[in-house]
Amino acid sequence: MKHLIFSLLLLPVLTFPAFSQAFEAEAILSKPDNGGTFRAWILAASKTQIRYKTTQVSTDFIDAPASDFATVFLAEPADYAAAIDLYEGRKYKEAQEAFAAVKNRCKPIATLPDNFHTLAAFYEMECFRHLGDYESLAAVLKTFLKEPLTRENQLRQLDLYTMWDAVRALAWDRVLLIASERDAEVLPGYQRAQVAYCKALALDNLGRGREAVIEYNIAMTADSGASEILTQQAALKALGVYQKDPEVQVAIQNWGTEDENKNSTGYTRLTEAAALAVSYEKYLNLGKALSSELKVFTKYVAPK
Repeated sequence: MKHLIFSLLLLPVLTFPAFSQAFEAEAILSKPDNGGTFRAWILAASKTQIRYKTTQVSTDFIDAPASDFATVFLAEPADYAAAIDLYEGRKYKEAQEAFAAVKNRCKPIATLPDNFHTLAAFYEMECFRHLGDYESLAAVLKTFLKEPLTRENQLRQLDLYTMWDAVRALAWDRVLLIASERDAEVLPGYQRAQVAYCKALALDNLGRGREAVIEYNIAMTADSGASEILTQQAALKALGVYQKDPEVQVAIQNWGTEDENKNSTGYTRLTEAAALAVSYEKYLNLGKALSSELKVFTKYVAPK
């Protein structure tokens, strides 16, 4: 009997945090070296261990080393899919709340690759970015663990949050440095739009308005306007630059008079601003109309 007790004490003990026993995540587990695959319901996981059931209704579970499995494919849960639908429908506030709930519910599998706790936290930060809530984005980022992410674009987006945090801090020299370092990189459209917009903000706030307009235009076109809030903001900021341009103001004063000079830089910029203002009213007026100061540009469309 003493020998038996001693042997039991030598068995490895699998431990998990005190997660809710109600949690389970449907998954497909595969064994290495063509050992086969099977369906399972994961109850909890750590970096070294996985606790799972082989049937959904079972009350028994198996504790196994994570190294026993070559891959762990997690099925997309319904609440995460619903949050993604809100996100893709541009309902960012509702999506953020939905992702926060998924993040909390899926914490027991937070160590698994591309798990839905980590993915929900990532998209929660993306919602804050779209909403312009950089304080909340920074707060979530402080506790975010990126190791479970495997997708290149998501990992790069985490790097871009450094740039957005500099925007939050109004550290324009730093924003310009970070954004400029990305100029030579090949980026997907939505990330190129972010880089161009942040660079434009930096140039604008450093008194380099004409250069800023170029970057605002890149931000508006990099992903064909799919980043609708950023595109709208870039258009409004660019119009603000035109409004402050002394040469544009001279062109406005001379419009339709004998002093009008269609070959002047001011006239060219004025007609650019007019075209942008008209385009804004047609395509970008998403709940945010042009102010009266900017709407005046629509009167200065170049004659065809």
